[in-house]
Amino acid sequence: MPQKHEQFAPRRPEPSTGPIGPRKPTGSRGHLPEIEGLRGLAVALVVIYHIWFNRVSGGVDVFFLLSGLLITWSLTARLVRPHLREAPAWLGTHCARLSRRVVPPALFVLVGIGAATVLWLPQVRWPSVQSELTAAALFVQNWHLAGNAVDYLAAQNAAGPAQHYWSLAVQMQFYLLWPLVILGLAVLAHHRGWSQRSTLLCGFTVVAGASLAYSIAATVQHPQPTYFNTLARLWEFALGGLLALALPSLRPSRHIRLLLGWLGLVALVTCGVIITTADGHPGQFPGYAALWPTLAAASLIVCSAAGPPTRVGADRLLRIPALRWLGRYSFSLYLWHWPLLVCYLAVTGRTVPTLGGGALVVLASLTLAVGTHWLLEHRLPASGLGQHSTHGGLALGAAFLVPVLTATGAWGSVLHTYQHGEHQDISTTGSEDYPGAAALTQPPEPDVPYRPTALEARGDLPVVYETGCHQDQASTEAHSCTFGASMEHADRTVALVGGSHAAHWLPALRLLAEEHSWRVVSMTKSACLFSAEQQQLDGAPYTACHAWNDDALQRLAVLDPDAVFTTATRIGGGREYTPDGYLRHWRHLSRLGIDVIAVRDTPWPMVDVPECVETHGRDAVRCGRSRADMYPSGPPDVAQREDLPDSVTIVDLTDRICTPDHCPAVVGNILVYRDNSHLTASYARTLAHYLHDQLQPLH
Repeated sequence: MPQKHEQFAPRRPEPSTGPIGPRKPTGSRGHLPEIEGLRGLAVALVVIYHIWFNRVSGGVDVFFLLSGLLITWSLTARLVRPHLREAPAWLGTHCARLSRRVVPPALFVLVGIGAATVLWLPQVRWPSVQSELTAAALFVQNWHLAGNAVDYLAAQNAAGPAQHYWSLAVQMQFYLLWPLVILGLAVLAHHRGWSQRSTLLCGFTVVAGASLAYSIAATVQHPQPTYFNTLARLWEFALGGLLALALPSLRPSRHIRLLLGWLGLVALVTCGVIITTADGHPGQFPGYAALWPTLAAASLIVCSAAGPPTRVGADRLLRIPALRWLGRYSFSLYLWHWPLLVCYLAVTGRTVPTLGGGALVVLASLTLAVGTHWLLEHRLPASGLGQHSTHGGLALGAAFLVPVLTATGAWGSVLHTYQHGEHQDISTTGSEDYPGAAALTQPPEPDVPYRPTALEARGDLPVVYETGCHQDQASTEAHSCTFGASMEHADRTVALVGGSHAAHWLPALRLLAEEHSWRVVSMTKSACLFSAEQQQLDGAPYTACHAWNDDALQRLAVLDPDAVFTTATRIGGGREYTPDGYLRHWRHLSRLGIDVIAVRDTPWPMVDVPECVETHGRDAVRCGRSRADMYPSGPPDVAQREDLPDSVTIVDLTDRICTPDHCPAVVGNILVYRDNSHLTASYARTLAHYLHDQLQPLH
């Protein structure tokens, strides 16, 4: 399933005349029918690449460019120098136009997404979809997803049916920002006596250059959140604005037009193949790589605007009626195709549609797009509702926004109550009905509903996530939380250190702390191993993790615990291994006189276990994983290493999670995993007794 999504401009306003925008943007031709064809081509590429090739196409960048082009034409045409005092009314009219054109279809589709979620998506996905619907309705989906990109838990969730609204959010933020930029530059030009056109050109160039520089730098350091960052995308819109102002002066010869057109068309069509990596990850977007599709689209616009289409030019292809027809419905088509694809994949259990299944998604998307366009982009304006005044336009948008926000808020409240209310208290853990790990050595447990349920699973976490003690990916300080006995009354002090696979042992350690008067100090960080090696995050050096490790070592030296509890191995690439950086840290702790308790890594089923169990049943083999796929026979190799310090104790609880042959998803009526690899807090608590038996340094 694609990890990143694309978006385009809503139906453009007709360019009007004015002193800044070109009176006739295509010279003598009056308007550019090729733009509608270019929109049709771009949305076709988006849909095709999403559905059948599991990757992005660069279409998002094309539509961002077109948005900058068309909105600049529209805004500059209505901003006349002697009437700057009318700027508030000008801005109000602009916002009302956005409210009429964008909000009704966007929120109408969100209602459909909510209904489809309840009908076809597993309950385990409902909470994440609800939060996405709220963010999408407020046009802040891009920032919501940027936050999720650095939230290790949220990043494990499957792509939601409303994720594609991130780019519409970027556009709306641009649409609200760009008039202020244009107005500020116009005021500056008026007071300085400068040419308005030249001032705008210089201003747009500064915006584009600064944004592109930031985009390139940030994409290298933090590619996932930067993908959704409005500031990293602003240069694409600004490039469209520059193109809008420059078109009247661009008059390439016939041969240059011919070359530009075909180069642009070929580059645009092949962008998704050449730029995107084989696994669908969008590479270095939106940094320098986004120049490929934006410059390709700009080339097509330049050759189309310079004169009538040539007989063998690429611009003639953009005038094909089918492409222009598709461009007319591009906004609604984009809004519908992604949620239909997500629902199709959820219902069929596939990761990529068949040829026929994908065709069905396309047909259904087109049908809904045509219907939505007719209802909300044709009949609604024709009715006159909210069409004749600024207040009416804003009220029309509010009439769609308020019910959607009310519904998503009520849904979220119900889900939160179910997740964190009385249902979440799994006090039966370890009882006769819910023995958990004990069921692997006892007679079969009674057949009762498993816990936590699908809705509860994601929230069945160690308490450090709720308190904020578990550090996010940006943090460099090893903050700690303390559980169990106080410092004065503790018989032992145990420091829990490492990433999320260390943190999921906290529920078991807390039980032991309460039983044996221990003090547990938790220092954990997302996606960060307790290791001396430089680690990677999204293909870039994870410098925050390296700094966090240094800080953790310094804090441990001051804390001087009886033992540090951390992970001993990693599972990945079809093997179990111990990074050399682990042993370097262990030797450092040994020199400080601190014992190390290193626990073997837990199984990685590599499927979303709660969703799989909800869909296929608790006994489905596909929801677990063969033990032999992850572990060699016998104890972990690290236990046999000659360079293992004497102060290190290796703990292995694999036999309490897996049978000799299989690592199931449900054991003793308790769901073992909350996602694709992390233990539920409920199951971890059932391991406490077995963990204590192996903690020799603390006995």
